[in-house]
Amino acid sequence: MSDLTFINSDYLIPVLVEAIVLFVVFLIKEWPRKNGGGFIIRILIGLVAVLALLAISLKPAHLTTVEGKQGVLLTLGYQEKKLDSLKKLNPQLTELAYNGPILQSQIDSLNKIIVLGNGVQPYDFWQLGDKNIEFLEGEIPAGIDKINFKTSAVEGEDWSVKARYSKPKIGNQIVLQAPGNLPLDSVQFDEIQNTVFLLQAKLKTPGNFVYELVEKDSTGIEIKREPLPLRVQPDQQLSIVMLNAFPTFEIKYLKNFLAELNHQILVRSRLTQRRYKYEYFNRERQTFQSLTAATLEDVNLVILDAGAWQSLSRKEQNLVRTAVEQEGLGVFLMPDENSFYGNQPLANFDFTRTAQSEINLENGVGVSTFGYVFNSKSDMSTTLKSGNSLLAAQQFLGFGSVSTTVLANTHELQLKGNKVAYKAVWSEILKPVLKAEDEVVFWEDSHQSVYKNEPYEIQFRTALKDFIVEDTNGNTIPISGNPDIEELWSATFYPEQSGWNQLQITTDSIVSTHSYYVMDSLSWNTKSARERIIANRNFFKSNASEENKFYLKQPVNPLYFFVIFLLAMGYLWLEPKLASD
Repeated sequence: MSDLTFINSDYLIPVLVEAIVLFVVFLIKEWPRKNGGGFIIRILIGLVAVLALLAISLKPAHLTTVEGKQGVLLTLGYQEKKLDSLKKLNPQLTELAYNGPILQSQIDSLNKIIVLGNGVQPYDFWQLGDKNIEFLEGEIPAGIDKINFKTSAVEGEDWSVKARYSKPKIGNQIVLQAPGNLPLDSVQFDEIQNTVFLLQAKLKTPGNFVYELVEKDSTGIEIKREPLPLRVQPDQQLSIVMLNAFPTFEIKYLKNFLAELNHQILVRSRLTQRRYKYEYFNRERQTFQSLTAATLEDVNLVILDAGAWQSLSRKEQNLVRTAVEQEGLGVFLMPDENSFYGNQPLANFDFTRTAQSEINLENGVGVSTFGYVFNSKSDMSTTLKSGNSLLAAQQFLGFGSVSTTVLANTHELQLKGNKVAYKAVWSEILKPVLKAEDEVVFWEDSHQSVYKNEPYEIQFRTALKDFIVEDTNGNTIPISGNPDIEELWSATFYPEQSGWNQLQITTDSIVSTHSYYVMDSLSWNTKSARERIIANRNFFKSNASEENKFYLKQPVNPLYFFVIFLLAMGYLWLEPKLASD
């Protein structure tokens, strides 16, 4: 394809006006000689001279298609052998190093980009979204490429770390160490196949800690250590109210489980229209015919089923909603067969029917479901998942939240003697929905891995109006409000210090703090490489585009127009002299 264009096209109008003026001046000059011979020829020659000057000023060019203009973006983990092979196929391949933001000026001239290595960071995908990309992934190095552990736990809990080691070396071992290099648990590799292992510890002291997984060779020499940041919260006695339309085995085992943890439990089961049965655990007797603001004031969690919600008066329902929205109360909706279609109390979860009536949790334990899974929504936070299946979730409602699950008959885990799995399931489900102690600011922790000099996004809810957010060094963090939810705020910033850091919200004084751990760039390299490769593979596969044609302006040599201008001016200079002779 070839089209005429101009390099100085921005000056087309003013240059064209000047050319017209110049031609008019020439025409006025020649007009007195219009009755003489050669007038038409002189006018045409003058027009040619003006057009030649116009071409010299505008610099005409041809748009020509450049085929095969390619570049290779070298990212972390690329292999020299693959790069050498690409250079043999295309010696003119443009090399670009990915060390952070991608310069658009470097990639705009390329009609195809080959991403070599582990790929670009997901937060840089937008820079390549409209490009023709071929992703040649690198090789995942040996090490821990998958890990699952709770970043927040309660004093006295049994804490576990489940991980997978890719390409282990026989004789090497992984040691779980507490702060102070205190060994707690270990595993030794006896084969070279990918190995899944589980390490456990008893949490004894509250605070912010950094546990570590330390890899050692067969002689005990340390090879690598990876951080495991953990917030251990003080053990507290929760106040829980359970309302149910009729007793079930699920309610029975759940209330006993919570009572064994020394929480204060009040259970109200409806017997008839206005008759109830009350049960009390670790608390004084307190009967009530209807819920009041005083009843809910010191409650951390309300557990109820759809039948119990329907039996509440409109005034009671409004009291519960107000306590959730304004006081941060947590509500867990105990599911039944009718919970997955029609209106739901307080929240609006979306579900998809599935033929799978049992699912394996992350720890490999099988548990029954109602035959549904959650559909992910922007206003929903996952609290329990297995693989890609969302098994429990919460929706925020003002400063509080509402949660539910698709799991069914979890009490069967206890009947089978698997009390550890039962405790793990319900701890994961209920802990996120509990009423927060800080009633001024409610932080929403995304549980993402935070790295030094990489973007970290945090959300929080507060009714405060005039406040600032500062980091550990006292730097002010820019924040943005949600256009639809007045009390929801978010901040995105780049932490500069590794280790434990704090955000603090201040008015006249510090009103709330949030701790987060920042890893350095050398932490969890194998895991990061695997996650980045998967993210790049999925993104570039779903955003595949046709190869864009790249057009280059090839200017016409201005010497041609200069020669034409000289010949025209030479004729106009010589013609009057020849005519007078």
